[in-house]
Amino acid sequence: MMHEIDIVIPWVDGADPAWQAEFRQFRIEAGMDASAIRYRDWGTLRYWFRSIERFAPWVRKIHFITWGHLPEWLNTDHPKLRIVHHSDYIPAEWLPTFNSNVLELNLHRIEGLADHFLLFNDDTFLTRPCRAEDFFRHGKPRDIARLSVVRPSSVAPIVLNNLARINALHPRKVLTRHLGKWLAPCYGMSNLLKTISLLPWSFFPAFYDPHQVQPYRKADFVRAWELWGKELAETSSHRFRAQEDLSHWLIRYDVLCRGEFAPRSVAADALLTLTEATVEQIAHRIASGAQRLLCINDSAEIADFAGVCRTLQGGFEQLLPTPSTYEK
Repeated sequence: MMHEIDIVIPWVDGADPAWQAEFRQFRIEAGMDASAIRYRDWGTLRYWFRSIERFAPWVRKIHFITWGHLPEWLNTDHPKLRIVHHSDYIPAEWLPTFNSNVLELNLHRIEGLADHFLLFNDDTFLTRPCRAEDFFRHGKPRDIARLSVVRPSSVAPIVLNNLARINALHPRKVLTRHLGKWLAPCYGMSNLLKTISLLPWSFFPAFYDPHQVQPYRKADFVRAWELWGKELAETSSHRFRAQEDLSHWLIRYDVLCRGEFAPRSVAADALLTLTEATVEQIAHRIASGAQRLLCINDSAEIADFAGVCRTLQGGFEQLLPTPSTYEK
């Protein structure tokens, strides 16, 4: 029996003057990343809704998380859409927040959220039909369990914070209890070899993060708050992302270590970096529908923002030309 599955998607309109005023008011508290580039709108959200309606009609409800603003074209009366303001589920003492870690670590507090849900970012799109079974099997989230190492990046300190908690809780030997899930053939030879090469380590060096749609269960968030409540509350007090933060990946890592998942292949998924040099190719890949999932990663190295937007939207328009019922 397949469980009901919801979608959660946080969204922000970085061009909203009221939001900008509040952002500037608190920016003096900014942590490791308070760049306004992180909040700019590519004009692709309507295509995200079209993709869900066309390629995942089995979704029960979409919980659309917003600071307060909404796209003018959005049909807020849609029976499968629920508008969730930050103040609807984030405790008041942590507001306002501009920290995605805060929004994501508290998702279990959303009233009416299904026990099984998919966490989307607004840069991640379905580009061909998907089944509920692609994300959950027998009630467990489907995922790829692959060992990795931490690469230098802006989020590396947060990853290390997550790993510190995981290694303190889970001895490395727990991997052998579910070795079949860690060495599942569906991951492909390259992923398997990377895990095997790191098996001699006496601790978890890191986990591969696919940066795609993440299936979750509310119960795993509740467990995380029971285990690390003080640390998660500290992260939730940071208005902007900080090096001391934890992230929702901590919850995923705990699920992997406990073997509470079903293996899945990520061969049909792709992570693409958007630049002026790559936008034409990305638009072509969108239009082709060759991938199951596409995550389109923003880049600061874009001079002609408007031009890149038009090209990107053109690819989506070829794939999804028909307005969805989520549009007015």
